[in-house]
Amino acid sequence: MTMLPPGLKPGRDVAIEGVDAQGRVVLVGTGDDPQMIWTPPKAERAALRAARTVRIDVKLEGLDGELVGPALFADWGDGFSEDSYARLKAGPDGWFASLPARSRQLVRVRLDPSEGPCCFTVGNLTVKPAGHLGSDPRGWKGVAIQALKPALGPLRKPVGAVWRKGRAIAGQVRASRAQTGDAGPVRAAYTHAIQVSKNLRSPHFAAPIAAPITMPADAPKVVAFYLPQFHPFPENDAWWGKGFTEWTNVSKAQPQFLGHYQPRLPGDLGFYDLRQREVLAQQVELAKGAGVHAFCFHYYWFAGKRLLEKPIELYLADPTLDLPFALCWANENWTRRWDGDETDVLMAQKHSPEDDQAVFEDMARYIRDPRYLRVGGKPVLVLYRPEILPDAKATTDRWREQARAMGLGELRLLCTTAFGFQDYASHGFDGIIDFPPHAIVEGEITKSVTPLHENFTGKVYDYPAVVRHKLSELSSVDAAFVPGVMPGWDNQARKPWAGHAFHNADPESYLTWLSGALKHVEAKHPKGEGLVFVNAWNEWGEGAYLEPDRWFGHGYLHATRAALGAYVPRLTDAHPLVAEARAGFQKRADAVVLLHLFYPELIDWFAQRLAATAGDLDVMITVPESWSEDDLARARAAFPAAHFAIAENRGRDIRPFVETLRRARALGYSVFCKLHSKRSPHRAQGDEWRAELFDGLLGGEAASLALRAFAQDPKLGLLASSEARMRIGDPDVMDNNWTAVKRLSARMGLKLEPETPFAAGSMFWGRTEAFAPLSDLTDAEIDFGPELGRVDGTTAHAIERLTAAIVGRAGYRASFEL
Repeated sequence: MTMLPPGLKPGRDVAIEGVDAQGRVVLVGTGDDPQMIWTPPKAERAALRAARTVRIDVKLEGLDGELVGPALFADWGDGFSEDSYARLKAGPDGWFASLPARSRQLVRVRLDPSEGPCCFTVGNLTVKPAGHLGSDPRGWKGVAIQALKPALGPLRKPVGAVWRKGRAIAGQVRASRAQTGDAGPVRAAYTHAIQVSKNLRSPHFAAPIAAPITMPADAPKVVAFYLPQFHPFPENDAWWGKGFTEWTNVSKAQPQFLGHYQPRLPGDLGFYDLRQREVLAQQVELAKGAGVHAFCFHYYWFAGKRLLEKPIELYLADPTLDLPFALCWANENWTRRWDGDETDVLMAQKHSPEDDQAVFEDMARYIRDPRYLRVGGKPVLVLYRPEILPDAKATTDRWREQARAMGLGELRLLCTTAFGFQDYASHGFDGIIDFPPHAIVEGEITKSVTPLHENFTGKVYDYPAVVRHKLSELSSVDAAFVPGVMPGWDNQARKPWAGHAFHNADPESYLTWLSGALKHVEAKHPKGEGLVFVNAWNEWGEGAYLEPDRWFGHGYLHATRAALGAYVPRLTDAHPLVAEARAGFQKRADAVVLLHLFYPELIDWFAQRLAATAGDLDVMITVPESWSEDDLARARAAFPAAHFAIAENRGRDIRPFVETLRRARALGYSVFCKLHSKRSPHRAQGDEWRAELFDGLLGGEAASLALRAFAQDPKLGLLASSEARMRIGDPDVMDNNWTAVKRLSARMGLKLEPETPFAAGSMFWGRTEAFAPLSDLTDAEIDFGPELGRVDGTTAHAIERLTAAIVGRAGYRASFEL
């Protein structure tokens, strides 16, 4: 009978077949997951007992096929758990791994020789306490293992250690459910992932941008890559099934690990069809609102055959779509990569000198358009992958010559870093665009996430860690390097169970990346010529898009706008109109209206309504720094007696309120009425709500009643209408606000109860001294953070919920009886 070395036995999917000519035991993998189990012989247990770390050395020699991801698991008494997993590393004397002890006794070791079918030998498996090296005490000759495909049916794709890790977690989930009736931390975490998959709103969910941003000509420019794949066409029908579009992949994606944001589903634009002009018009308006300067359309040409051309042709034919655009020739073969088969070519490239000339003649139609993107007067043309051209330098030379001959002038030719390409200069390009996530290896956290599916083999990266690394890289690149950023990346929709996900991506982290990239190009390029590319505007199948979705809303558009806002001319308090208003302001009453007038279109609305209170109330107005001089002039004319100040667009209406409250307190006002030009663009009746709140505070006899109430009750600190009253304990009120509420409560010494009320909508009457706990804080202590359009969960929302608690802390009371 054939004998295995002491302690070594076949595990799952392994059977003994015999001995080969070299004396090695031959084992056959009967499935796709061959395993060998080694149990320490009695003679070795004492040496391994109480070891803090064990070193495992394995001789592996591939005989037929490739060794893929050899791995080890150790059982320290609790099974082959996630914490015991380690991939083998290749060393000078073979493969090795070190595993930290999880108890005082090593029970078993499991060797998973390969994640794919192949034939190989396993020899000299040595397990010792770390640091104690020597010869193999067992002295056996080795084992040959052959993993074979089943006789019937195709072999499922082997997925290795992560798959096995997923099985272990799934087992824990089942055990937890059986023992606790759907309770327990494992089940709770799994339930959370399911909630994520249902696209519940993120704390970062942002409302639409209310008005477009006008960028100065000398500002750096953001260009977004654009995928025209969202419409059916005959070739896709034939390759993937009738009616296939990118949405087919997007809508079927599933979460693969705890906290994984999938599926990613569109928000305002829905599952659009790019054959519709109205969709393109909506995309243009969204881009302009965020400050995106241009789209860079992926252009698909295959030796004279065009694919995905309809949206670009529609755009070219409609000059009312007034956003600049450029082209990026996706010059690789079209393959069945979404099925994982890069070798199955569906539409091939046929690169040649003749094709170079033909493709440029077609692209020239677009370059002639007055909307085409130009930098320094040169049309910007992007090539995706130069290295797969037979002679890229010859191609770029031909294009430059054709451009001159056609009267297009000199070109600004750029390529990308896709698939690690770097040598742009010798291939004839003026610069290179960083194309994340290509070549990113930093920040991998695959081993620290908990898979939800047994067959998950993808990789997971920490997005904030990637942002820090990419920004650090910018210090060592030259001016020819064009920064590229991505709002996120997750191609699970295209590669089920095998995608790469950049976890923990959110608008704030993206804002940090984009802001750093913009600062870099501003410093490296002449005014108005710096470019930053975003991958992408609408790569939904790869989780890289700026368009609104159901989880973040318009958050990434707000973040883009916030980054570009640093380059927009800003009003300041030194402006002559502001200085004039402040110099001429006189305190005429004991009470004052504190109005934050964000929307210039509401100047007349407020002027008409506040005219009725002119004898009883003074007016102090803050307006955002992004207003034009014309807007400021109209406001100054509408409120000739008002005090004016410019407010940074941060903290919504609350930060301007705190600043103006400090001024009102210093001027001796005892009572104020807080107002703001509330529109709530995420609400269907935002304008109606503003009118209701205003009328409840100042309409009819409301102002006289409020002033009388404060005069009669010196302990009245806050007064609002009953319709605005809500409580901390009301449903959904605190879902996203506890973090900021707890932070501010600790700073101000506030006490909160579920019954603590507040004035929803942040319009109310107040006594200046009652709000001293808030106005005495510095801006740094309050920490409003960047303005990203969030509908909940900001510092401003937290202060709204704390208003009654603030006046209570100062020794005053709140009333909702106006």
